[in-house]
Amino acid sequence: MANMDWPYPGSRWWKFDFHTHTPASKDTSAWQRAIGTDDEITPDKWLLKYMAAEIDCVAITDHNSGAWVDKLKSAYAAMEELDEMELAPEGFRKLTLYPGVEISTHGGIHVIAIFDPGATSSDIDSLLGKVDYSGTKGDSDSVTSKGIAEVMQAILSVGAVPIPAHADREKGLLQCQPDSKKSQVDAHTLRQALSVEGLLALEWCDNSSAWPECVGNHESRLARVQGSDCHNFQGNNVPGSRYTWVKMASPTLEGLRLALLDGNDISVRRGDDTNGFAPFYKPEHLIKAIEIESAQYIGNGRVARLECSPFFNAIVGGRGTGKSTVVQALRLAARREQELTQLGNDNEPRVQFDAFCKVSGGREAKGALRANTEIRVEWLQEDRHLRLCWRSGDQGVDVEEWDGDQWHESHSQSINHSRFPVRIFSQGQIASMAGSGRQTLLAIIDEAAGIESLQQAFEDARRVFFTQRASLRELDGKLAAEPEVNRKLEEIRKKLAALSRTDQATVLRAYSQAKHQEEEVRTLFEQLQEDANSIEELAGKIVPGGWSVEAFSDQDAGILALRKDIDTQIAEIRTNLLEKAQRFRGLIETSQQDARYTQWRSQLQEAQQAHDKLQKQLAEQGVSDPQAFARLTEEKQKLEAQCKAFERMKADRVALDQKIKAQRKLIFERRQAITQSRQAFVQKALANNDHVRITVVPFGYDPRQTERELRELIGVTDDRFADDILNEDASEGLAFEFSRSSESEKMVALKALKKKILDLEGLRGHFRNYLIRNHEKPEFSDHILAWAPEDDLRIQYKRGNSWSDIQTGSQGQRSAALLAFLLAFGEEPIVLDQPEDDLDNHLIYDLIVQQIRENKQRRQLIIVTHNPNVVVNGDADLVHVMEFGRGQCFVQQSGALQESELRKEVCRVMEGGHDAFSRRWKRLGVEV
Repeated sequence: MANMDWPYPGSRWWKFDFHTHTPASKDTSAWQRAIGTDDEITPDKWLLKYMAAEIDCVAITDHNSGAWVDKLKSAYAAMEELDEMELAPEGFRKLTLYPGVEISTHGGIHVIAIFDPGATSSDIDSLLGKVDYSGTKGDSDSVTSKGIAEVMQAILSVGAVPIPAHADREKGLLQCQPDSKKSQVDAHTLRQALSVEGLLALEWCDNSSAWPECVGNHESRLARVQGSDCHNFQGNNVPGSRYTWVKMASPTLEGLRLALLDGNDISVRRGDDTNGFAPFYKPEHLIKAIEIESAQYIGNGRVARLECSPFFNAIVGGRGTGKSTVVQALRLAARREQELTQLGNDNEPRVQFDAFCKVSGGREAKGALRANTEIRVEWLQEDRHLRLCWRSGDQGVDVEEWDGDQWHESHSQSINHSRFPVRIFSQGQIASMAGSGRQTLLAIIDEAAGIESLQQAFEDARRVFFTQRASLRELDGKLAAEPEVNRKLEEIRKKLAALSRTDQATVLRAYSQAKHQEEEVRTLFEQLQEDANSIEELAGKIVPGGWSVEAFSDQDAGILALRKDIDTQIAEIRTNLLEKAQRFRGLIETSQQDARYTQWRSQLQEAQQAHDKLQKQLAEQGVSDPQAFARLTEEKQKLEAQCKAFERMKADRVALDQKIKAQRKLIFERRQAITQSRQAFVQKALANNDHVRITVVPFGYDPRQTERELRELIGVTDDRFADDILNEDASEGLAFEFSRSSESEKMVALKALKKKILDLEGLRGHFRNYLIRNHEKPEFSDHILAWAPEDDLRIQYKRGNSWSDIQTGSQGQRSAALLAFLLAFGEEPIVLDQPEDDLDNHLIYDLIVQQIRENKQRRQLIIVTHNPNVVVNGDADLVHVMEFGRGQCFVQQSGALQESELRKEVCRVMEGGHDAFSRRWKRLGVEV
């Protein structure tokens, strides 16, 4: 991406060549020889070479000369005019020229002076006169009469930036003697030079070069830049061969000064940086702009729009200027109010948000919204440009998509964290999470660690368990009838035995046996028929899915032939299965035609006929129930069938009971997997954090948290049974007994707690009676058995050299610890509303400022603050200054810190702003 295509406001990275030469330098032999020929280097050719190398800013630093400065500026101005008429030469791109000079100082040390882009050749000549250079312009052999320190002071006095040239090489200020850290320049001269107030950077050619030991205390404070030192367009030192990335809002000398002051890895990155630096990297997700229209105190008459940088955006202003309104509006549009709900409805952050969300009925009425308020948040997701919309009354489209010409309704109207990931935290919210709101923090950890799939697996295991328990109760309900069936069967058997003792016993026994045989044979043939049907049904299911025509071409003949063979063999298997099903049916027919079956059927008929004859004789003899034996025999068969079913049910129950035990084990394995993932995430996030330590405690440790879960579990949401569940001072009750157990004892303690509730062990009075009534609900015990208390977080902060529980810390210490954690992970945009409240200046710098600088390299930050140290030392890339007037909040000014008007606004609205700028830029010599 070319820098000219960078579409975001605020500071950005510019590709800067700090050291270049033109034919004005006499040691550019190839260029000197070409003068007067077709190969002569003209200003146009020179400019186009740097444009082709995609250089954004170039310092013109000829040896003791500024002769080509005006020539290059005139040539570039002409190119710009042609570009406006769309007639620019091929390869033209925007380029900022920084006039400069490479001065040979007394002692042979070279130093570069870089001027404002508006400077001219005469400004260079004036400087050369001021440093007493009397040699040939463009020649590097002569030197000034002044030493290196005096020359740099002279450079600073004319408003230019001094940079010792190729400091680690020949004629460099910091060159060391071979294989040592002893400087070539005498130590006194070196210390004097590096002590010049206003020296911010030096040109360093090789990162492996040694730094002189005698000035080791200066090494970390000076930015190391590099340039091509190009003397011709051949060989290694050509445009684009060596350069430096510089972060500025726009290429000015003041912007360069500020970048050099911020130094290495913040606003200056060498082109040979091998640490994965990507100047045009932007997070996968970022907020492009926030718009508020027709709210009570903002956006009336004119839409309030805040454009955003991909890096650090600061929103500043006095009290009542609408800073926090922007955050609340963003929370509303992103549908992130649930994070406040988890803290409790009476929590201050939630109360403030609810007050904001009210639709005001007039000037004096409460509420920040109106009936026609609209909030729009433009969102960039890689190459997609989306817009979240919120309207009073929940009317219209929620998500829109930009198609390059206009907004239209997005195919998906879903607004959730996975699609629009953003973290929004107010100071009050952070403070709450450090105290009783730890479960909200746990939810944030789950979201960031991707615990959702593990939570889903855990809930799935619970649902299976509940289904299995329901099936078990159904089986037990059926088996409850077994004793009565056994009683009836025994009674019938006795009656049949009595009947069998008569003269007719032989006939009756034969009949009973025949009926029993008939039932067994019928069952066999029915089973065979079912087996045939099953085989036929299986054959019908063996139908492999077809392959997409588009997926294969003529070049895939081999795999297509293999597929054809597979289909043929499958067809044969299906045919064989259908044949076997038919054989099953044929087996029934042939068996029923078999002479042995026919003979058996004859015996069956003889027994039936003998029984019928007997019944007739008994009837003729006046027996009251001649059908008694037949009826009892039939009932006996039915009861015996029921007993067989009971045996199968009991076997099924044993198997189901084993499955339920295994499922309970699976529930707690999956619950353990959640805990382990949380622990791993927290451990990784805080691996190098010196401010906070967080431990995930399985099943929790806080009796109040256990009490809340236990009350929800047994359906007691009020404060009843306090003495049984948890008394007022949290020193007695079931929740207390469970919570005081150590981590290694937690599972044993949980089993004991469940046993008390299920078996009512040691429980008394009204609480016992209440649970007895609950036991009447069949699913009550299921939920008790599947209950796994939520984890908790033990949070500690660093106090001196030891760690202390966060509950013992001050409000500021608690907030600092939590903020350190929240900034330790994630790449999604993060929005902080006055995070510095309750923090002292030491914590603000050590914690917030340092982590802001680290965070903005990987994610977008939007921070509302009234502390100038956050803005200034955190190096905000874009600042919005909010103001209130005529009943409306509005953006007074937006811009980067290098802009003097923006700095004046920051100083005006932020107490201590002037001091913050002065402390940071005291060496710049520029007006705050």
